[in-house]
Amino acid sequence: MILFFGPPGSGKSIQGRLLVERNGWQWLSTGQMFRDSQDPEVLKRLATGELIDDDMTNRVVNEALESADDENRVVLDGYPRNTAQAEWLTSQLPQHDRHIRAVIVFDTPQEELIRRLAGRGRSEDTPEVIERRIDIYRKATKPVIDYYQQRDVPVMTVDAVGSVEEVHERIQKAVESCTPA
Repeated sequence: MILFFGPPGSGKSIQGRLLVERNGWQWLSTGQMFRDSQDPEVLKRLATGELIDDDMTNRVVNEALESADDENRVVLDGYPRNTAQAEWLTSQLPQHDRHIRAVIVFDTPQEELIRRLAGRGRSEDTPEVIERRIDIYRKATKPVIDYYQQRDVPVMTVDAVGSVEEVHERIQKAVESCTPA
């Protein structure tokens, strides 16, 4: 399993799709799962930029892992978002016969994130919500990255600015450098 970390607008979704297409893996995105949700509470939280609570998020991730093809590696995008979720995931991976091979961190300047998010056209991408989501990400993510580094999981930071193809090649090389075939 490969974890993608990056603030909203860093390109995780497009890069996740490209990586799995190129390598025959599976992409699981909590953000996409929540955007596809019909749950009014989930939709309300998305609209205000609030994170979905850990219990609901863990449940969604567990269901996705249960339905994931055992033969394929999984790229998990947007999870875990805090150390409690990271600890939960660590405790659950053995029952899914998986382990974390690498963490890929998307490095994107805030000005670029704001430009990208403003151009997506999603109703939740107002300037206030964008800034709040970036702030929440930055505060919550550092401890999670530290958590994985302390457990000797390879953590690779990738420059996420450039063409889609340039960024994809950087990610592919990072993944290849820290995961066996």
